[in-house]
Amino acid sequence: MAKKAAETVTGRTALITGASSGIGEAFARRLARDRYDLVLVARNKERLEEIAGELRDAHRIGAKVLPADLTKTQSLRKIERAIASDENLEVLVNNAGFGTMGPLVELDPDTEEEQIRLNILALSRLTRAALPEMVRRHRGAIINVSSMAGMQPGPKTATYSATKAFVNSFTESLHEELLGTGVQTQVLCPGFTRTEFQRRANIDTAGIPDMAWMSPEEVVDISIASLGRGDVICVPGLLNRFLAATVAAIPRPVARKVLGLATKQVLG
Repeated sequence: MAKKAAETVTGRTALITGASSGIGEAFARRLARDRYDLVLVARNKERLEEIAGELRDAHRIGAKVLPADLTKTQSLRKIERAIASDENLEVLVNNAGFGTMGPLVELDPDTEEEQIRLNILALSRLTRAALPEMVRRHRGAIINVSSMAGMQPGPKTATYSATKAFVNSFTESLHEELLGTGVQTQVLCPGFTRTEFQRRANIDTAGIPDMAWMSPEEVVDISIASLGRGDVICVPGLLNRFLAATVAAIPRPVARKVLGLATKQVLG
């Protein structure tokens, strides 16, 4: 029996997690301009409704909000069902995530578990929920928001860096599995981006030079352009690409030492 299509204005939908601020909000605004109907997911219902209303009026699109805490099983299953039942879904942006800062021995283990559940479990389950319908229609794109942190050891961000390394490997692996299906995957690896992430992670940004920063809008525009070229890995910004190439080229033990010293110098 055919699935019932979700109500639509444009005939194509983009679902974005972590859509209430930062990179997620920037994706919502860009995809609304590109004439996608939106499904916006985050914990902050009031902020989601504000963004959805603004974008409906500005771009004459459909915009639905689904408040959810994706670290909670019941909420995650709700979003999985919404994804799996939407035959108009063309873009899934797995942006929701958070990081912690400090020596692992000093961090709350329950918070670390929530970080793993959100950054890994939720992302992988939502990706899995989107794939059958996308593969059936021979079109669709999944953008998994990772980080430069996933490309290197992360002293004082051990759990966060490890979760993002999973996202990188997971997305690249899916790319090979999906060859010939018409479904694209992209792993987006931004560096320092001016969002609420640093404040939530208790990161002191005073020592980070201005040249290292990008805006969420810049990151998203580069991601969309990269997706159009079929790139699997997107590292936005010349400086970030240089740093990624440099870290990849040096021996792993040296990289650990250098990054440990850099973390101590920049982040305390």
